[in-house]
Amino acid sequence: MSSTRFTAVSLILLLAVTAALAYQKSQNLADGSAVDDITFSYKFESPRFPIRLIEIDIGSNGVGELRFKRGESDEILDCKVKLLPLTSARITKLYETLGFLNSDAEYQDKKDFSHLGWVTLGAQRGSRGRKVRFNFTTNELIKELEEIFRGIATQEISLFDIENAGRYQPLDVPKQLELLENDLRLTRITEPERVLAALNEIAGDDSLPLIARNHAKRMVESIKKGKFKSTVRK
Repeated sequence: MSSTRFTAVSLILLLAVTAALAYQKSQNLADGSAVDDITFSYKFESPRFPIRLIEIDIGSNGVGELRFKRGESDEILDCKVKLLPLTSARITKLYETLGFLNSDAEYQDKKDFSHLGWVTLGAQRGSRGRKVRFNFTTNELIKELEEIFRGIATQEISLFDIENAGRYQPLDVPKQLELLENDLRLTRITEPERVLAALNEIAGDDSLPLIARNHAKRMVESIKKGKFKSTVRK
């Protein structure tokens, strides 16, 4: 085969591949299923708990929203969420490893722990979506996902409460810091680094009680030293 003919064949093959890729891309965009166009969801519900409803919707870029209901009130409290890159990458990886959207697996174990509340995990890409509901599972990947999302909720609600205490009830800030530190010790926080900004702000706020400022400083040092672990498994 002459070099000219070889070049022509190569060019035809290249054009065919390019056309196929362009068609696939147009199809993805048409049905909203581009690779990065995926959202994840988490829901916890139990009338027995002080916070009886928690909902998180988040994109693969880590940007999303958290909503929750507290006590007997039907008021929905909400806040914006921006996860650290490592956290959002881990969530995406877990869903991919599970083959979540293409699977029909059920994760509810034979044991019933419904008194501890129900969890719903979901994913949506374009027109394709799936949700699973369980109160107890032995699947380690699903358990890690549940722990990560619950840790996100815990940290964001803690920051929500600390901000409100600082604004409206400064004397309640020390108590809120104690609650946060307890959750950090028990590995109930997904991103310890996420709370650093709020703690530094408290530590430098002369309008807050001295005990709160000193406590915040100690917590900052502990986080920087890596004393508190994340719910993201290594």
